[in-house]
Amino acid sequence: MKQLKVIFFLFITLNGYSQFAPVPSFFRIQREMPLVDLNTTTSISVSSYGAIVDDGLNDIDAIQNAINAAVNIGTIENPVRLIFENGTYDLMPDDSNSHSISIVDANGVLWDGQNAEFLIHNPTVGFLSLLRCKSTIIKDLSVDYATLPFTQGKITNVNKASGFFEFKLDDGYPLPVDNHFVNTTQRWGMIKNSKGGIKEGTPNLIAHNRFFELVGTRTYLYGNQSASNLANVEVGDYFVHIARYNGATIIRNTEGKNLTYLNVTGYTGPAGGFNARDSEEWNVINCKLKLKDNRVHTTNADAMHVNGGKIGPWVEGSLFEGFSDDFMNIKYTRRGIKAVHSATEITVEFRVDVGENIEFYNPRDGVFLGTAVVNNVQNLGSNLFKLTLSNAIALTTTNTNDDQTADKAYIESRSNESMIFRNNIVRNSRRYGILIQSKYALIENNLFQNLSGAAIRIENGVDWGEGFRADNIEIKNNRIENCGYDTSYINESNSAAISVDFSRIKTPCTPNGGFCGTTTSTWRAHSNIRIIDNTILYNRRAFYMKNIDGLTLTNNFICHRDEDITLGDGETPIELTSFNNGNVTIEAHNYALPDSNIQFLLNETASSSDIVNSGSNQTVGLQINTNGGTIGQGFIDDEVGYSFNINTSGNGNLRLINTDNNSSFPGPIEGAARTYALWIKPAQSAFQTLLFSGGPTDGEVFSIQMENNNNVLRVTDNDGNFVRMSDMPLDIGEWNHVVVTVPQNNSIFSIQLYKNGVSSEETHQGEDKLLNTASNKVEFFPRYNGLASDIRVFDYKLCGGDIESIFNDKQTTLSADDNNLDANKLRVYPTITSNTVFFSEKVTSIKVISLLGKILTSKNNVNIKELDISKLTTGLYILHINNNQIAKILKN
Repeated sequence: MKQLKVIFFLFITLNGYSQFAPVPSFFRIQREMPLVDLNTTTSISVSSYGAIVDDGLNDIDAIQNAINAAVNIGTIENPVRLIFENGTYDLMPDDSNSHSISIVDANGVLWDGQNAEFLIHNPTVGFLSLLRCKSTIIKDLSVDYATLPFTQGKITNVNKASGFFEFKLDDGYPLPVDNHFVNTTQRWGMIKNSKGGIKEGTPNLIAHNRFFELVGTRTYLYGNQSASNLANVEVGDYFVHIARYNGATIIRNTEGKNLTYLNVTGYTGPAGGFNARDSEEWNVINCKLKLKDNRVHTTNADAMHVNGGKIGPWVEGSLFEGFSDDFMNIKYTRRGIKAVHSATEITVEFRVDVGENIEFYNPRDGVFLGTAVVNNVQNLGSNLFKLTLSNAIALTTTNTNDDQTADKAYIESRSNESMIFRNNIVRNSRRYGILIQSKYALIENNLFQNLSGAAIRIENGVDWGEGFRADNIEIKNNRIENCGYDTSYINESNSAAISVDFSRIKTPCTPNGGFCGTTTSTWRAHSNIRIIDNTILYNRRAFYMKNIDGLTLTNNFICHRDEDITLGDGETPIELTSFNNGNVTIEAHNYALPDSNIQFLLNETASSSDIVNSGSNQTVGLQINTNGGTIGQGFIDDEVGYSFNINTSGNGNLRLINTDNNSSFPGPIEGAARTYALWIKPAQSAFQTLLFSGGPTDGEVFSIQMENNNNVLRVTDNDGNFVRMSDMPLDIGEWNHVVVTVPQNNSIFSIQLYKNGVSSEETHQGEDKLLNTASNKVEFFPRYNGLASDIRVFDYKLCGGDIESIFNDKQTTLSADDNNLDANKLRVYPTITSNTVFFSEKVTSIKVISLLGKILTSKNNVNIKELDISKLTTGLYILHINNNQIAKILKN
């Protein structure tokens, strides 16, 4: 089974932009395709208003004036192009606004950034705010900060007993006692790895609980920590501390329509990334929240926070990594109930329109109170609106602050429906991937990887007050890998790679007394949740499904990660937990043998000129380079038949080549995912190299080796960093099935080793550095003495079930299509039979071998011309005749 690989659509073509895949038919409202171009009739250059790149001067006023001019003349019928030059614009905002620049009431404006960088010099202020903008495109730009809204450094000392750690700031990062940290109440820390994700087994948040104490040059002590918080913290881990300013997002869109961000890259920000409120049909296409240089952090809040839209966002072809809250929160909007005049008349805070549909909920008891349409609205002033409802609603509890205990009103017609999330990567960040509290969404063809919480969480926001129940959510053909490993995930009862639940307030709960927490309800609030064709490499639990009416789980490839750190003593992984669901359809995945990209059975005879690649990538071949060593084809082994007999000792190899020109095939490079699987029978206990790729520079090498004397398999990057299979040494003179798996964009300690289908408890040495395999070559057995058979290469990481199936697919049918080594050898007939096999000449020894390599019959010192196979079960078998001939027979 070939696991999902995320493939991005290429939008840019010679003629502009290609078509997007269609809107799914199950949407209640069929939205428009993303706006990706405007036929502008007029151009305005910001340089004409005094905005000059690379001069180090504040460009805010000049850019704002140019924006205002574009807004004044632009219309949907005659849009205007706002032109920026390639270079850096410096933005030096004061604290009077949440964003450096604003666009208000634009209709038909194309912001053409031409890959300009916008460098913000105030770490408390966001980049761009849009209000009531329509048919507008913001494209081709990046955003960064001169003074970062976070700081980072490496931990130099951990004292768990005394409850503190020390860390030294990386060069160029602000001090954690600078004003923008001190002046915000939204500040916390995180223990991170080199990829920007939360370190496995640590809390997803280190609360700010004391001042930092300077103990050395740019080195601080951070105390008052619990021992449990520090349990898995080690010297060398990253500590990131943020200064969060809620609302100061990179880009904020309020009440916008038909608005697109195209090729926009954000490197960091004091709050979230791409946020929206009360908007519809807006798009995020080919955008990035991207780790820059040696940073391990991007934004200080959600990458996307979406609230109250009539139609949700369309997000495609984008990358999001390293942020410090959920990737996306997508929610209903809520209206606080201020007064109940009658069963059909209420006063709420903030505007509601006639015709809107409202759902009502009692959060104390977890009871749905019903649905009503707004028939009339009276503006009372001070953001208060009196509503007349279409039918009676039995509201019983309100209070001035509309806190957790009060009955709730959710505007169902502003539930961000028709959201499309396709062909994106979300990785290496804190908490959830997508938190869904909305309706009608398609989540398709995405990669969710190394998130500290669930990849997808569907639950109501009863404690926060925002967000309600989900309906018609389709999660299809995504890959979810290593999502869920922080201490919150480990401790929560409903944690899973995909988790669905519906909650009420935990009682007793005192009004206005702070968060009371939540507990699950018994109402099947969610409906029509379809999870189809996904690949899930999970920790702890793959699915937690509760309180759903209409659940479909179909053809999902589910595999528990051997590297899972979340299970305690005596705990076992769980594929599915299902409670209180109705109308459930579950169809298991049909597991099949994984398809290799490159496969060489090494079953060629000595006279064969070519080594056959039976994998899917037929552009790759295998070249024999002896260089003084010996590499013999057609060696007949008692167990597998034909194999390669190799003695290179540094003087030969089997090299992957491009078949069109015989040049070296580079194989997986940098941090690409990969799996190598091969059968070996080492002849001696000595240092052996089974594979060498990349290099020659230290740190750019990927090498699989066997250590001298102890026969331990290891992987090294040639920079002093090792992963070892010390618990299962290789057997000398015996066949060993060796597999090495590498996840996408991971560090060396994430490598998993297997022997004979069993995963190792690896040991590590050195630093857990990111893989950085160079584009050079892939050589098998450059220093090896023994036999080899069946090399398989995959361009993705196999999981344990896959590897077991490959091990069980041991190749023993190693002859070609005929039954004889050459025309002069004896004939075996018939090759399909129920009872007896005959030989054209008498044989003196014979073995009958199953496809799993088990010897079923062995006869020596005989003189026979026939063999009774009537007691064998139906299937394919190998005959090893006279110790020098292989034949295939089928018992029917």
